[in-house]
Formats: sequence, C-alpha cells, structure tokens
Amino acid sequence: MKHQITFLGGQLLPIYIGITEFTPDKVHFIASEESKKGIIVLKDLFKTMKHSEFICEPFDFYSIKKKIENIIDRIDSNNDILINLTGGTKIMLLAAQSVISDREVKGFYINQDYSFIEIPSYSKKKISSQLSIKDFISLSGHKSYTSKILDDFARSDFKVSNEIDSFAASNNLYYKITDYIRRKYKSIPVTGFETIYNDVSIKWNIGLVEIQNNKKIVATFKSDNVVELFFNAAWWELVVASEVSKWTKAKEVMLQCVLPFKSDNKILKNEIDILLNTGNKLIFVECKSGHIKQEDVNKMKVIKQTYGGIISKSLLISRFMPSQSILEKCKELDIEVFYVYGLQRMINPLENINKILDKLEKRTSI
Repeated sequence: MKHQITFLGGQLLPIYIGITEFTPDKVHFIASEESKKGIIVLKDLFKTMKHSEFICEPFDFYSIKKKIENIIDRIDSNNDILINLTGGTKIMLLAAQSVISDREVKGFYINQDYSFIEIPSYSKKKISSQLSIKDFISLSGHKSYTSKILDDFARSDFKVSNEIDSFAASNNLYYKITDYIRRKYKSIPVTGFETIYNDVSIKWNIGLVEIQNNKKIVATFKSDNVVELFFNAAWWELVVASEVSKWTKAKEVMLQCVLPFKSDNKILKNEIDILLNTGNKLIFVECKSGHIKQEDVNKMKVIKQTYGGIISKSLLISRFMPSQSILEKCKELDIEVFYVYGLQRMINPLENINKILDKLEKRTSI
C-alpha cells in the first residue's frame, strides 16, 4: 500500500500534482487551522481516496516532526511512504527533511517548471500528469464556470471578424462609430439606425451591420453574431483566439470565460477573454482593441491569483500600444504585453504572438 504525507499551505496545486503523479492509496494531510479548508477541496476532487487529517502549529518544528513520526509509526513497515515537501511553511519542510534523514523514507518537491526533485537523491524528473482547465478552477474552490470554444462559432463569425479587423485598420470610422454607440446605449438594441456625424450612418439588425458615407455603402458585415462582434469588440477576441489556437503547446483554448464570484473582491464580474491551458499552466489572456484602463490591468492580476495559482501567467494582447502608465503597471504586476500597432503603424503582426507564448510557458517565477 502506498502512503503520501503532505502539508497544506496557500497553494493546493502542488498537493494535487503530488497525488495525481504518484497515485497513493492513502494521503495523510497535515494542515494548520488557517489552511485546513483546503482539505475539503481536495477531498471533493479525490472522492474515493482514503485519507487522514492532522492539525498542527505551522511554526513549531518539534511538534510537526513528532506528528510526521507518529503517522509513520502507524503505517505497516512493508508499505511505501512518500512525503510531499512542497506545501506548508518552511518549518514544515525542515521538519519533513529531518524525518526523511532519521527514518530513511523518501520525499519529493514540486518545482514551478513542472518537474520534481526526488529526496534524498535530489535527482530531477519531469512530471507526467496533466491538468484540465476544470481541474485548475476546482482547485480554487469553485465548481462552475461558463465558456465557449472556437467550435461554438460559425465560419461566418470568423470571416466577419477578419473583415472588421481590416475595416478598423483601413480608417478611423470603426472607432468613431463604436465610441458614439457605446456612449448612447448602455445595452445595444437588436436593431437600430444612427447618424454618427456629417453623412456617416450605421444601421444594424440580426445578422447585418451596414455603414454608409454620403449615402453610399462603404462596409457591410454579415453573420448571426455580427452585432455582438461589431459593437462589443468581440471580433478582436475571435481574431486573437484563432491565432493563439495555433500554438502547439495549447491543450485547451476557451473564450469568454465567466468565472465564479469571490466574496473577497470587488469585481462585478470575473471574466477573462481567452484562457489557455498547456496541461500544467494556465495563461489568462485579456484582449483590448481600444482604450485600456488601470482597472482592466488590476482585474487581470486578481483573476490570475484567484484561479490560476502561483505558476499561471497573464497576457494582455492589445491592438494598439498601451500608454506608458499601463505598460509600467503591467511590468509591476508581471503581466506580459503584446501590441500590434504603435506610432500609427504595424509593429508586431499578430502571428508573432506564439513567440511570446513560448516565452511565458518557459517562465517559472512571478
């Protein structure tokens, strides 16, 4: 029978990985009063797994060591024992190392580069088990979320998104029109007609957006979702998602993710435009086709910390170069920034985004 002794701290991901990678028959959780709530989350994820629970003082070396030894003493000598040293406090880690040395048992430590160190040999090995987006979100203590995948969109949605992209790049009409409409309407009506300025007008209905200048049609966009795509800039999300889906390391690509509320933050909605999963890391992608506010950047930080854990990453993909203050804020919060246009010309074609994703995937620290 295989036993695993593991400590609970603020991050449940290394505990989850330790269980899925080494598949113990029974797990012995050691937690503090503050971290014991994580046991509830893990028990829900591993419903059939045998387990025991122990509460300790997280900074008392000798009591922690004694608790580990007591657990080992109750296990049959013919059974295998592994200690996960990744979670908990540094004092817990030291106590575990002391027990490994005294009792000649084995342990492991999960690295941020998705490898583990065997103890006491200190050999490094790659982790083979992988996580789904559902696994990551469940580890944050939530069970539900809504999202879309690329297959949920029609071919006409991709076609019209690229057409809007080209239209927006060719002149400034798109931004003048959408700025006017957003100022006038809190919620875009299903059908409508507006004269924007001079002789520029726009009419729309289900499946159609038509723009006229001097009573001549200058652009027509058709798809079932064209109103949402055009006025709410969802076209940029779809253009970006189509490109990042080509990244070979992306195991899952989700769009328009609406994540559960957290009672301890003031965000009205926890949303992320695109969520990428490499199997061992989440990358949260925010897409901006226009103005970027400080609150947009702060929201990215909160969502990453809440749902992705310490090894997840954030990426802001902007159509235009953000302001200097936004760039500095992103650097401060460890948010990678990619923008297509700067100084009124294309600087980074969107196809280059995969190079940024490769860099993010390799980055291990925050």
